[in-house]
Amino acid sequence: MKMTMKLAIATISGILLFGSMNLTAEAASSRSISDITLKTAAAKPKTMTEGEKLEKAEQERIEKLLEKNPDDTYILYVSNELTKVKGKGEVYLMGNSFPKYNKYEDYLKKASSLKEATLQKPANLPKGYVFSAAEITGPYSVDFAADLKAEAKKLNKQIYSKKLNWTTTNETKLEFKNGDDFIKISSRKPDAVDKKNYSQEYTYTTAEKMKKDNPYVGEKYIVNSLVWIQHGKLLSVHTNPKNPMTKEEMIKLAKTMVKK
Repeated sequence: MKMTMKLAIATISGILLFGSMNLTAEAASSRSISDITLKTAAAKPKTMTEGEKLEKAEQERIEKLLEKNPDDTYILYVSNELTKVKGKGEVYLMGNSFPKYNKYEDYLKKASSLKEATLQKPANLPKGYVFSAAEITGPYSVDFAADLKAEAKKLNKQIYSKKLNWTTTNETKLEFKNGDDFIKISSRKPDAVDKKNYSQEYTYTTAEKMKKDNPYVGEKYIVNSLVWIQHGKLLSVHTNPKNPMTKEEMIKLAKTMVKK
């Protein structure tokens, strides 16, 4: 994979903010409405196993707790041996492990609880820019699966859950706007490819060059980009193509956007 494409992938990951995916399905035109109705009427509801009933009961218990504190996160282990369902994930999260913010003060409250270098409003943010949005991607269930299973086994439990007070992240993004111009800063865990292709030195690419090197990438992903590794994170600054910020100004901003 060429370096330009790797940069494009890192850039796309860094600039996606509050995206959503809509999935739709259409019935085949050859099937008549009466055919579908008859099959639906004839279908019998799937009988839940005792294990599935216990899992549902635990989910409902957690859901009630989340009604009172919707920003909490719980991690749940359900043994496949108990549910008798092959191939089903045994560990998963419930609650809010992907918080989004439209107020900078609310973001700071969560960021202050993290035990890692975090993004902050740059001290030298250009005049006219205001905070627009932020989102945090907390840890994934696989990050805790082994430990949770070990705890459950030690307690001799096939269903086990607990509140998860996560203090590290997989990714964080902040956006600042000034009219049609934007500055997006991001921080995420670097993977093996990132570590191979980036360093503490800044890699800068203009939107024009990115478009030239990646002609099939969507216009919304074409940005001026600054990427580097520091504090154990892959960090980036992105601006819209017509943004007047120079490489030097982006570097200056980069130096104050992380709180250690």
